[in-house]
Amino acid sequence: MKTFLRLLMVVLLVAAGVGFVFAFEFYIKDEIGTTEVIIAKETIDFKERITANNIEVIHVRQGTEVENAYPKTHFESLMGKYASVKIEKGAQLYPELIDTYDLVPDASKGEFVAPIPTHWLFAVPGSLRRTFVADIYAIGTEDQKIISKLKEDAAKEAGKDPEEVVVEPTPTSEPILKNLRITSVKDSGNQEVKESEETNEATGTVAALEFIGTEEMLNTMKDYTSKGFKLYVVYKFERSEQLAAETETAKAGESNAE
Repeated sequence: MKTFLRLLMVVLLVAAGVGFVFAFEFYIKDEIGTTEVIIAKETIDFKERITANNIEVIHVRQGTEVENAYPKTHFESLMGKYASVKIEKGAQLYPELIDTYDLVPDASKGEFVAPIPTHWLFAVPGSLRRTFVADIYAIGTEDQKIISKLKEDAAKEAGKDPEEVVVEPTPTSEPILKNLRITSVKDSGNQEVKESEETNEATGTVAALEFIGTEEMLNTMKDYTSKGFKLYVVYKFERSEQLAAETETAKAGESNAE
């Protein structure tokens, strides 16, 4: 009986040892001295959308993660964003590799960051910000005169300078350009206009704009402004990612219609 018990104890100890080794190798080892980061599950091309199929979470030894590497908690927030460069398989992801609002020009499509000359602009909403998506309307000379008169009248009533009064025209025609991705909104001091952390008001008055454009888009603006028109900027979305969502919805609708 004692011999049987000793054999049983040996078997149990061996089984426990094997179980511990198995558990350590497959469950515990990765939790000790490691951290979870997000990597490219496969090569992700420039401007390709980030999806759950092309990224994954892995454990790496602490100290081997790249600076500002995205932790596991950022996995869902990366969905639908874009690769700002070609990301090789296995590369750890960090902010410089991700184009959150589709604001990196795609040279293969002829895109570049284009400024809109200040003298082309008629009106820009004071609430316009970088990453917004906007439409461009052409305002003719007669409408410009009417709006200028409205500004003068409003300024007299308020006892202000006409330049301090904002009268936003109501577009009466279709925009000449749609869905411009705004990359920069700066004031006269060349500083990015944003909300003040203290007052939640704009840090300056919009004086210059830049957007992701093409030669064709710039030529459209030139054609109108050369004929006396001024450009009125109206933003549609507060973030460029909303445009992507709208585009995907439209594509889905077209597919269903087919």
